Amino acid sequence: MNTMDNNFFKSIYNDDIIYHYTKASTAIDFILYNNELKFSKARNSYDPIESIKARRATISYGEDAGKIQSKEHYEDERELFTFIDNMEEQFNFVCFCKNKAGSDFASEYYWSTFKGNEELFGFSKLRMWDQYADRFSGVCIALSKEKILSLNSKKFDIIEGDVQYLTFNELSLEKVGDIQTRHLLNVGKEKYKQKLEELLKESFFYKHLDYSGETEYRIGTLFDDKKCTFEIVRGEKIFNRTMMLDISGCIKAIFVSSFANDKQKKDLLQYANNLNVEMIEMKWKHNSFEPQDYK
Repeated sequence: MNTMDNNFFKSIYNDDIIYHYTKASTAIDFILYNNELKFSKARNSYDPIESIKARRATISYGEDAGKIQSKEHYEDERELFTFIDNMEEQFNFVCFCKNKAGSDFASEYYWSTFKGNEELFGFSKLRMWDQYADRFSGVCIALSKEKILSLNSKKFDIIEGDVQYLTFNELSLEKVGDIQTRHLLNVGKEKYKQKLEELLKESFFYKHLDYSGETEYRIGTLFDDKKCTFEIVRGEKIFNRTMMLDISGCIKAIFVSSFANDKQKKDLLQYANNLNVEMIEMKWKHNSFEPQDYK
């Protein structure tokens, strides 16, 4: 095996390339086999900021405090609370890493080598290899963002974007909170709902700044059982549980850990050959790593 040519790294250092970390077995048996990535429910996240359901209330100030409103007003409040809860409950997403933008690394007028610029790339994140790629034994798949969006935009109402990393104080201010009585009275239910939808979609891309090293990008949508894939689980046919993101023709390279077993590497190599994409082995060393051309 040889060290990868520097032109390869220049070709994947751009905003279009995104990376998905996973176990080798998951990549082999599901992702590469079906050309699909599974949407995950935000409520199932381990992160409490995303998974815990908010306790919201109606807030009134000044002359509105303690004032009895009309029956229609209270019905509008309940409808808005239900609207917020449903959107947060239904949001599903697929996570990716991005390259770190801003360098002239890939410029044809800029002399550069991969060594010394490792941290620019989304496939070189040790925390991600540890947490999502089976403790450094898994896979990182490079994909084209634009091809994925083009392929799936007709099937799903895509909600996509980069994650913003905030302090706890900023999160408390930016996440959707209580219903404001005066604002509801001033603008009406429908305009309030439109604004809440805008704020909710933004809130789906907030995480605490401790996660900032992940440089995360998300492709999301609201759950729709009519858009679920057909599954057979333990002999039972299931039609309304899982949504899948099509990645056919979107894969640009496969990175495999040197700790993956030989059978897994053989299977991954077959996929790489069939897809006509590069397969790179992450050769872990005591002080760094070396990306080697596995083919």
